[in-house]
Amino acid sequence: MISNMPFLVSAGDLSAKKMLAGTNALANAWGGTLLRFSSADSPEKVLTSLPNENGLVQLLGDPAIFNSKGGSWLEALANWKKSIALMVEPLPSGEIPGVAAAYVSLCESLSVPLLGIIQIGGTWNPLNRRLDGLPWCGWLDDKAQRVSSFHRPSDQTGGMDVKEVEYILRQRIKQISIEHG
Repeated sequence: MISNMPFLVSAGDLSAKKMLAGTNALANAWGGTLLRFSSADSPEKVLTSLPNENGLVQLLGDPAIFNSKGGSWLEALANWKKSIALMVEPLPSGEIPGVAAAYVSLCESLSVPLLGIIQIGGTWNPLNRRLDGLPWCGWLDDKAQRVSSFHRPSDQTGGMDVKEVEYILRQRIKQISIEHG
């Protein structure tokens, strides 16, 4: 069964400041508990201690790095069927780094229940996001106060409510739960 406490993890070099802003905004919309862990923590120890409740889990650091306390976090998340959302920051040029596509492929090869990707900061380009073929959930601005996605046109301020990304994540959890029984 897919967990109702999805993990928010970075794909590549996402600063702790941006990761915290993004996870805090989503946690406020999501409700429930926000648990915080580091990729240096033992995956097995953390995963066995998680409460069975509504909320989000933030994992700071690179989830693909080998952890001597139990392999990589991505491997552990796959084994425990914990759903994840990848958070990525665009390059200064505005382009999405290749690490986003690489993490999606890695998640697929490990069978990690991937909800999608959330862009943190930069400028949102819906056309390019559709064309890159990655499973985007939307965009949070640098202050993680406004978001955007594909699902409805942007309002006059150029963003949307964080509740839409939260809604997309919840819908994808339902979809993955059905697919994985």
